[in-house]
Amino acid sequence: MKRAVFLLSMCLTGCNAAGPPAPVAPLPSVSSTIALSADDRALWVVNPDADSVSVIDPVTRALKTEILLAAARPVPDPTTGRFEPTVKPRALAILPAGNKVYVAGQTANRVFVIDAQTFAVLGSIPVGAEPTGVVASPDGHAVYVVSHEAAEVAQLDPRADTVTATLKVGEHPWGAGVSADGASLYVSQFLIAPGVTVIDTATFTTRNTVELAEQPPDQANGKLAPNGLARGVYAAVPRPVGGDVWLPHLLLAVKTPEPDLDFQSTVFPTISTLAADGKAEAKRLLFQPLDPPGIAGSFTDVVSGPRAIAFTPDGRLALVAMSQSEDVMVFDGATGFETSLVRPLPSAFLEGIAVDHAGAHAYVDGRNTHDVTVLAIQPNDPIAPATVDGASIERYAAADPMPANLRLGQRLFYTANSAAFPITRNFWVACSSCHLEGQTDAVTWQFTVGPRDTPSNAGGPINTGFLLRQALRDSVVEYDTTIDIEQGGTYHRDDALQLPQLEALRDFVNLAIPFPQNPNVSPAGPTTDQARGGVLFSAICATCHAGPYFTDSGAGNPTLDLAGTILLHNVGTCVTAGTFVDQPAPDEVIGKMHTACDFDTPTLRGVFATAPYFHDGSAATLRAVVDRLPFSTALSDDDKQALVAYLHTL
Repeated sequence: MKRAVFLLSMCLTGCNAAGPPAPVAPLPSVSSTIALSADDRALWVVNPDADSVSVIDPVTRALKTEILLAAARPVPDPTTGRFEPTVKPRALAILPAGNKVYVAGQTANRVFVIDAQTFAVLGSIPVGAEPTGVVASPDGHAVYVVSHEAAEVAQLDPRADTVTATLKVGEHPWGAGVSADGASLYVSQFLIAPGVTVIDTATFTTRNTVELAEQPPDQANGKLAPNGLARGVYAAVPRPVGGDVWLPHLLLAVKTPEPDLDFQSTVFPTISTLAADGKAEAKRLLFQPLDPPGIAGSFTDVVSGPRAIAFTPDGRLALVAMSQSEDVMVFDGATGFETSLVRPLPSAFLEGIAVDHAGAHAYVDGRNTHDVTVLAIQPNDPIAPATVDGASIERYAAADPMPANLRLGQRLFYTANSAAFPITRNFWVACSSCHLEGQTDAVTWQFTVGPRDTPSNAGGPINTGFLLRQALRDSVVEYDTTIDIEQGGTYHRDDALQLPQLEALRDFVNLAIPFPQNPNVSPAGPTTDQARGGVLFSAICATCHAGPYFTDSGAGNPTLDLAGTILLHNVGTCVTAGTFVDQPAPDEVIGKMHTACDFDTPTLRGVFATAPYFHDGSAATLRAVVDRLPFSTALSDDDKQALVAYLHTL
C-alpha cells in the first residue's frame, strides 16, 4: 500500500529519465556479508553457520566453490549438543584490485585472508574480540576491521597483512563504511549510545561521534506513531551520490507501558541518515501508519528488522534488506520515500545485500536458507523497480551442518514473517527484535509486573535454572505466552502441530546462541586485580552465584518444578516508588504467585557484555552494581575495583 505521492515522485524523477549514468569511480566501500568483485564475475558470501565462504558465478548462477575457514565443518558437541561454529564468518571485503578477500571471523577473533583467484586461504590475522565488520579503502591501501566486543577498529596493511594501528570506539560497534574519497571511515555503534563514530583515515583518529536521538512519543497521534530508543545499528552505508550515510536501525518504544504496549507499538523499523560532512543526523525515514491519518513518514508498508543497505551505483535507489520480515524495501535515494516492496522472497534471515556495478541486479544473502536471492533492477519502472529474478542460488557444496531442528528454531527466532509462521501479526516483531543477536537490546520495558530489562540468551538458558526475573517459567516452550501477548502471535504448546516448532525454538535458544568472546581475558592469565577480585567473589558472592553458570537458580529444585520450592532473593533492588513498581506475578503455567521483591539469581556468564544491570536496568555499569549491593559498605574502593575486574572476566 503506497500513497500516490510516492508514485508521483518516482515518475517525476525517473519515468522520463535516461538510463543510469556510468558510476563515478571510486565508489564508497561498505562492510557486508555479500559482495561482488569489481568485474562482477564473482559473488562472495559468508556462511556463519558453516565456517565457510562461498563463491558464486553471477552469470551462470552456480556455486563455484565453498571455502572452509576452519579445520572441519562445525558439528554439534556430542556431550552438550551445542552447535557453535569456531570461526563464524560475519563479513567480507574484496580489495579493489581483486586479488584478496578479507573475512571477519567473529568467534575466531581473526581476519582470514583468501586469494581471490586460487581461493586458497593465505592465512589469518589476530584482531580484537568478535570482529563483525571489515571494509577496504576505495584505493585498496588499507583494510579496516571492527571488533564488536573489543570495541575497537584495527587498521590492516594489505601488502603485509599486518595490523598497523588500533583505535578504541564506543561499546559494541558492528559495521563500517568508507567514503568514496577514502577520507572518512564510518563505524556503526550497535547498542548503547547508538549511532556512528567517524574516523579520519589519514590520521586514524576519531573525528567525531553522532548519537542517534530518541524519537519522542507522539502525544497527538498515540502509540502507533514511531517512537523510542535507537538500537541495532548494523550498518553505515555512504550513498554514492550526495555522500550522506544511511543507518538502518530499530526504535524500541520503552515509554509505552503495558497493557498499551502491544505488537504494533513495541518496535519500529527506521533508517536514519548522517549528513555528508559526518557531523550530525540529517533526516530520519520513519514508518507512516495509515491510521490514525496525518502522521508523517517515508514508508507505509509494515516491515521489520532493517539490516543492510545497497545503493545502485548512481545513488538513485536504495535497497534495504529487512532481516525479520524477509523482504526488500526500495527507496528513492534522493527523497528517502519508499517506491516499492519486494515480498515475498525465497530467502530467510536476510543479513546482506549487494548491487552489481551496472546497477542491473541485486543479490540478497539468506542466512537461514543458505542461499542467495537475485533481484532484477529496473530503475525506470515506477511500480516495480526491483523484482525477484529466478530461483535462489544454493551456496553450500555439502549438506547443511546445522541440525534441522536448530535451523528451524533459528528461523523462528529471527522471523517476523507472519505469512509463513503465526509468530506475530502483519510482519511486526520477532524474538530477535528485542534479543538482538540472541542477546539483549539494553533497554528497560514498562511491563505490568514492573520495570524489566531484556536479559541475554547467550549461552542458552538451559543451564541457568528458572526463566524470567521472578522465575515464572521453566522452559522456552512456555514462551508461547510471550509470542501471543507481546508479539501478537498465535502459538500454544498444547497444539500438537505447533509444539514441534516451539521445541525447535527452545533448542535453538538453548544450544545455538554462544556466549560472547571476552576481551578481558588474557592468555597470560588474570591480572593482579582480577585474581584478587576472584578471591573476594568466592568469599562474598559465591553463595548465590555458584557453579559454572554462577547462579543458584533451581537450587533445591533441580528439575525446575514450578509447583515446588523456588529459591528467590531480595537484595534491595526492588522498585517500590514511582509510576511503575514491582508487582506480585503468577507464573502463567500453573498460576502460582511469586512475590514482588524476590528475584531469581541471574547467571554471571558473559556479564561483561550485558549492561545495564539489575532486573530494571537501573545500574549502568558493574561498578554501579557492586556499589548498590548490601555487602558493598564493607569493601574498600580498591576491593570494589578488583571485584569488578574479576566480573569482567566471567
